[in-house]
Amino acid sequence: MNRQETKELLEQLATGELNAEQNAAFQKLLQQADQKAYLSILKLWEEVLTRHPGVEIPDGSLIQRIERSLDQEAPVIRLYQKEEQRAKPSRKTYLAIAASLLLMVAAGLFFYPPQQQKPETRNASIGLNDVAPGGNKAILTLADGKVIDLDSAKTGTIISQSGLRITKTKDGQLIYNSAPVSEEDPTRYNTISTPRGGQYQINLPDGSAVWLNAASTLKFPVLFTGKERQVELNGEAYFEIAKNKDKPFMVLCKQQSVEVLGTHFNINSYDDEEGTRTTLLEGSVKVTSTSNQRQVILKPGQQAQLDGNTFLLKEVDAEESMAWKNGFFVFNAESIPAAMRKIARWYDMEVVYEGNIGDQDLAGSVSRFQNVSEVLKTLKLTGIVHFKVEGRRITVIAN
Repeated sequence: MNRQETKELLEQLATGELNAEQNAAFQKLLQQADQKAYLSILKLWEEVLTRHPGVEIPDGSLIQRIERSLDQEAPVIRLYQKEEQRAKPSRKTYLAIAASLLLMVAAGLFFYPPQQQKPETRNASIGLNDVAPGGNKAILTLADGKVIDLDSAKTGTIISQSGLRITKTKDGQLIYNSAPVSEEDPTRYNTISTPRGGQYQINLPDGSAVWLNAASTLKFPVLFTGKERQVELNGEAYFEIAKNKDKPFMVLCKQQSVEVLGTHFNINSYDDEEGTRTTLLEGSVKVTSTSNQRQVILKPGQQAQLDGNTFLLKEVDAEESMAWKNGFFVFNAESIPAAMRKIARWYDMEVVYEGNIGDQDLAGSVSRFQNVSEVLKTLKLTGIVHFKVEGRRITVIAN
């Protein structure tokens, strides 16, 4: 297949007009492509994306076909220098790499700063007991103490009482509908908690949507009364808040509160992370430190980093903060322990270390929908560490 034929095929793919015959040709093309040919296809695909910016992330089965067509042991793809030594890629370039069909995250390829790259010295040792990725898992605790396992709850209405109806959809969302109540009625709170290896989406009574990452808890009222809408978060969540200028939305979490009227933002506030990070994608939010009442108003593309009395404001690629919601691990100049904490939470595993891991940083992306062995194979390509998996324990070993 020549360059023009390949380009036409990718155009059909981008517009959603790929028929069965073309789909078969596409699969055959990928199956026969070596690394050089694949990178050529990837370059063409990025060109196609500039003309079709609305292309969505494909279904998992198509991603898996691409993954199977590639050599996972291929050399590391070098894309850019460390943060302080490189120009930040444009948002269009980032999306083309991080959210397209023929991208390195979907393929399981990884990139690492070339000036620090080490030669591969050992092979990863992956145990026979591989661990599958997490999924839609959560526990809902009602105001009366009743506990509902959302994994086993049937699709449809799971609670209907006192004007409250809670519905579970086929795709694992939880939707709240509450009838108005008297202001004198006591506020009833529910709590949704995801375990390690779990995630869940909930639509709150005001129409706001919240995506909970693994090992996270959200406490919220079954109906927002009073002058503000207030919830409490421990862990990580992405919020899309329904606009209501007369009733601000408040998120209380470790070390801070966040006030919004209607916006999209991500909060990372795990107990085992250093501080709390709030990243704004759309709109405006006010972040207030609970220790000294210092405040900062974020603009889209900014991140507030709060650790004790230290309060920093940074310009970031906001899309990276919500990559987990879209099914990817993204590491941007991130330490190995920080990366492994993400992996441990999603796969519900313990991580231990052998040898001096050092302070070298990772930069790259990989799908969260692969077994842990595939993720570790990808990380191994950095040449910094290799791994041993025994049951639900990952040993990270310095090279």
